Amino acid sequence: MAASALSGVAAQTTSRCWTSATPVAANYGPLADLRTDAGIFCNEYAAGPGISSAGRLIFGFQSAGFFGNFASNSSCLATFNQLVTDCYGTNPSRPATLGGVRTDPGGAELVIAFGDGTKL
Repeated sequence: MAASALSGVAAQTTSRCWTSATPVAANYGPLADLRTDAGIFCNEYAAGPGISSAGRLIFGFQSAGFFGNFASNSSCLATFNQLVTDCYGTNPSRPATLGGVRTDPGGAELVIAFGDGTKL
């Protein structure tokens, strides 16, 4: 029973990207900004005592939200950055995406929206 529960968690560690019909454009946050936003987000929600189990942070055109708990600040950063790497759409071999979801090793579901054409 325990082995099957763990394998279910491991299977959820891949990023699930939302496909868009159009490429990432000027109305989306730049990739460099998303990397900076990862630090801001994880310092707010995955560091120190009294950590929240749900939240949302908006940065310009993009936003990130979560529910659950991150394993640590460093796992939050790794999860955030891997989701951006997997889903941002700057690689020609990937479809353009609006955002995506990824599960942190601590169980938090991280959701990032790269932008919708309107600055939030």
